[in-house]
Formats: sequence, C-alpha cells, structure tokens
Amino acid sequence: MTVVTDHPRCRVLLVEDDAPIREMTKDILSEDGFDVLDVADAETALGCLKRGPFDLLVSDVGLPGMDGRDLATLATTLHPAMPILLVTGYAGQAGARPDFLACGIKLLRKPFTLRQLLSTVRALV
Repeated sequence: MTVVTDHPRCRVLLVEDDAPIREMTKDILSEDGFDVLDVADAETALGCLKRGPFDLLVSDVGLPGMDGRDLATLATTLHPAMPILLVTGYAGQAGARPDFLACGIKLLRKPFTLRQLLSTVRALV
C-alpha cells in the first residue's frame, strides 16, 4: 500500500512495551511516510532523546519502570518544543486531571482506529 502524504518526513520516537502493538504502530506510521525509531521502554527512549531531537514522541502510558507520563515530563525538559502523544487503554480519568497533560501533550485512548492515530499524529507534526 503506497500512501501519499502532505507532511515532510518527520522523525518519530515510538515507545511501546507490547511488541506486536509496537510493530503494527511502527508499520502504520512508516507507511504514512514517517521515519520511526521504536523502543520498548522509557529508559531506552530517554537515551535516544538525549542523543538528539525528534519531531514527535509517541508513548504508551503504561510502561514497565518509568511510565509514559514521566517520560513525557523528562522529554519536554530536553526538547520543550517537541509535541508528545500519549496512548493509553487504562488511564481512565487521568486525562481529565488538569495536571496529567501539560502543554504540547495530547492523549489518545485505546481502542482507536488507524485513521484516528494518523490524523492525531499528523496534527501534532
């Protein structure tokens, strides 16, 4: 499937501990023209962020060790202008808490459609 996009090639850091979900999400974003680096945990992602900027961070909230929200906080310290998309299937009311989502951080709740994922990512970059 060839997808024609209207966005420049953007670097996306994808953080997801569930390998099948990580691979599927990477494939979807790559097919849409994004350059995706995928990692399984927040510590590895933090190391990647320290080595250089990305155009977007996409992270699951529920990660082993440091969770996605804490990773987002550290990422905004390193790269304040980088948009962040947190994905969750269980945060429930977390997105409704005023302190959960800082400026530049969006929340996408599972389950979502591929169209919702791509439109959210495109809007952030």
